[in-house]
Amino acid sequence: MPYEDTLPLLASFLLLAFVFICMWRSSGQYKWVVVALLICAAGCGVAAIDFFIQTDREQVEFLLPELAKAVEKKDLETLLAAIAPEVRPVQEQAEKAVFEIKPRRVLITHLEVDVLYGQEFPTAVANLLVRVTGRMAGREEGVAIVSATVTLEKRNQWLVTECIIKPADLLHKRDNTGRTGHTLTAGPCRYQLFLDLRV
Repeated sequence: MPYEDTLPLLASFLLLAFVFICMWRSSGQYKWVVVALLICAAGCGVAAIDFFIQTDREQVEFLLPELAKAVEKKDLETLLAAIAPEVRPVQEQAEKAVFEIKPRRVLITHLEVDVLYGQEFPTAVANLLVRVTGRMAGREEGVAIVSATVTLEKRNQWLVTECIIKPADLLHKRDNTGRTGHTLTAGPCRYQLFLDLRV
């Protein structure tokens, strides 16, 4: 999408305008001032469009941190409203994650979003690394870094249609267990809560 990161483009416009200002100063021809002003106006216009219009990718990039905050606050209403109604297993696993892990902090540390078109609904696939601080009922608090792949469809709004969570492979090693889930570690105490969110 054309307006997702306008800072390099704006810098290019301003640099080009500066070149034309230098040409005006050396030649004394006012036409270069007019060209510089037009280029500067175009750069500001692009920046304004970027400020006021959110692309599909930007909407997903804003939505996912909001959902992470909803998990922190145990705000199931917001969380469930962002999940497609026909994928009830994902809704049930979201409820289980909130109540069994009791997350105190959910922080997205890495986020990549790809948006795909040409289907019935625009589809986004987000790959995240998430740091979760929480505890299972009756156990010590632990910290886990998990990898999540979230698939969303844009209907009237972006809705989660699939969510796969597994332990983060920070050293690029394969998980040979074949199981999905995440591991909470607290000092010498290590325990796992497997949250199979695959639909």
